[in-house]
Amino acid sequence: MMIKTVLGEMKAEHLGVTLPHEHICCYSEYAYRMAGTAYLDKSALTQTAIGYLKELNKQYGLTTFVDCTPINIGRDVELLKRISEQSGINIICSAGFYYTDEPVLYHITEDRLFRYIVFDAQAVNAGIIKCAVEQETISRFQEKLLRACAKAHLHLGLPIVMHSNALNRNALNALEILFSEGVKPNAVTVGHLSDTDDLEYVKSIASYGCYIGLDRLLANQSEEYISKKAKSIMELCRAGYQDQILLSHDALFFNGFEVEPKICERPRYSYCFDHILPKVPKALSNKLMVQNPMRMLACQ
Repeated sequence: MMIKTVLGEMKAEHLGVTLPHEHICCYSEYAYRMAGTAYLDKSALTQTAIGYLKELNKQYGLTTFVDCTPINIGRDVELLKRISEQSGINIICSAGFYYTDEPVLYHITEDRLFRYIVFDAQAVNAGIIKCAVEQETISRFQEKLLRACAKAHLHLGLPIVMHSNALNRNALNALEILFSEGVKPNAVTVGHLSDTDDLEYVKSIASYGCYIGLDRLLANQSEEYISKKAKSIMELCRAGYQDQILLSHDALFFNGFEVEPKICERPRYSYCFDHILPKVPKALSNKLMVQNPMRMLACQ
C-alpha cells in the first residue's frame, strides 16, 4: 500500500513513528498578502520547523507528520515541501475544507465542490481529506461540505480526518451524513475526542469502527491530567478499541488567528512521548504511534 506525501508516494510500512493530527501553521492568506513578513515570516518559520522536527526525529524517532491544515486556513504545500526536504520528515498534507463559512462556496453545487476537492488533492498529492463540524447543529452549508468530502473520498480512496466538537457530541450527526454517502467507518478518524471525559461517547463512535482521535493533548504536566488521559487510553483498550486509537496534539508553529500571532519555537509535539506513552505498555506504544496511524492512512 502506497501513501501520498508532499514529496511523492511511499510504502505504508515505511511511515514509522507518526503524529497523525498536527499543523505546521494556520493563517489567513488575506492577512499574509496585506502584511507579508510583518504578519508571518515564512523563512523564519521554515527554519524553526526544520530544526525542531529534526530534534523530534533524533529524540523520539519521529518520521512522519500529518499536517491537517485545510486549504482555507493556510495550507501551504510549497512550505511543507521545503520543510520535509530539509528535515527528512515525511509530511502528509490534506485536501478539503475547514468548517468556517466561505461565501465563495455558497452557490457552488455539491458536485462541483467534489470535483474541486479531487482536482486539488491530485494537484498537491494530498494524503488525507479534511472535513470539519463545530456547532451542535450541522448547517446546510456544512452538510454540503461533508457530502462533497465523502464523494471525494470514494473517488480518491483517501482517509477522512474530521475536526469535531466533543463537548456538543456533533460527530454522531456528521458520521450519519458520511455513512449515507457510502463511506466506510474505517476510512474516518473522528478528531479531538480527547477534549471530553465522556468515554461512553467516545466508545459510541469507536463502536462504528472509526478511528478515535485523542489528538488534542494539551501541555498540561499535572499528574491528574496525565493519569486521566492514560487511564482513558487503557479503558478504551479494555473495551476492545486498541486498534483504533490515535494520539496527537493539534499543535502548530504558527497560529495566525491569535490576537498577537508569533512563531512558537517548540510546539507541544513531544508531549505524548514524554508524558503519556511512559504510562502505557511498550507494545501498546508501538501500536498507537506506528501501527494505528499506518492503518488509518491506508484506510484499513
